Amino acid sequence: MADPVYYLHIPKTGGTSLTSFLDDQFDPEDICPARLLPELFALPLQFVDRYRLFRGHLWHGLDAYTKRKLTYLTMLRDPAQRTVSWYSHAMRDANAYRHQKMKEERWSLLDFVRDAETNWDIVNTQTLFLAADLDYDKLARDPIGYGQAAIKELAARKNDRSLLDLAKRRLESFAFFGITERMRDSMSLLAYELGFFPSFSVPKLNISSNRSGDGELSEDEADAIRELTPLDQELYVWACQLFEERVGEMLRSLLMDRYRQSHTLVRKSWHVPIAGPARTQIKVTILDAPSRVPANQQFRAEISLHNSSCYQLASRGSNPVHVSYHWLDGERSQVVVFDGERTRLPASLIPGEDQNVRVSAIAPAVPGRYFLRLTLVQEGIGWLDDGDSGAFCDVEVAVE
Repeated sequence: MADPVYYLHIPKTGGTSLTSFLDDQFDPEDICPARLLPELFALPLQFVDRYRLFRGHLWHGLDAYTKRKLTYLTMLRDPAQRTVSWYSHAMRDANAYRHQKMKEERWSLLDFVRDAETNWDIVNTQTLFLAADLDYDKLARDPIGYGQAAIKELAARKNDRSLLDLAKRRLESFAFFGITERMRDSMSLLAYELGFFPSFSVPKLNISSNRSGDGELSEDEADAIRELTPLDQELYVWACQLFEERVGEMLRSLLMDRYRQSHTLVRKSWHVPIAGPARTQIKVTILDAPSRVPANQQFRAEISLHNSSCYQLASRGSNPVHVSYHWLDGERSQVVVFDGERTRLPASLIPGEDQNVRVSAIAPAVPGRYFLRLTLVQEGIGWLDDGDSGAFCDVEVAVE
């Protein structure tokens, strides 16, 4: 991997397990120790240049600060579950923003969400982590004052769809994003997309012991969270759909690789494109063909097929294999008729087997001396008589 990796850790999206997995992929000296912006700004820039893995709550735009192209990764979580987890964290961690007030006043989840003075950090948090364009120079000088002011300003744009659109575009460009509720699939997709060794455990989510998300919230709690996270709600639904597509693509690719690497399985794979090298292992021999035929008339020939490839040939599925032909001029320098009639194989031709086929053809409309090239075509994929193929045979025919 040429570019350094940056795991943009959105708080309370299951990042601990992902961070541990990523750390195992790199040497310790290649991992940036900073997980928060003040820690990052405390590092000399010449040190930052040497790191190959960044991970933390460092917001979008770290590539501009480091002046390096970064491979972006992140995780998203159901907004209700993320809010509940954020509440539990703030209640538990003495260093968390508004912790003391929460403890002294014994805030409930509803108090936490509805407090207008402090709930700015709940508003569309995941969208803002992706869409905010923060000034890192100002952050370096005043990470708390400037940072809070900038996020409060963005949080005030609670229903601004331009933020959602930007978050979607950026997320779509990431090398990987996962879904916390699909942690096992997410870890598998991450290993697949970035070529990491797929050894990981999937711990239980770090959530409140008695609250797991929207399904266990009161109606007032659920409504209050939805009121603060309209863009996150839509982002999450859209991301889940895209994630499902990417997991499906991964599974299809892995299954195809397994077929290609297994002789036993490839023998059964009659519905896949026949690779170029395999075409040299398919032999077409003419057993019987007329030397003279009337112009524009139908006639029959007989061929023998021998399949030494690892592909099963069959006239079924979305890309069936048929016997067909081209008509070439008497010098075999030009194609007179390219797309001949199709003849189905009477049965699937298994690797190592032979089969005789009676072929139907139509003579050219103009009398003359021609060569009939009998070959195979895989519909929607291509003809098998190109290059060094052995999957064709020519016979000279006089058309009268």
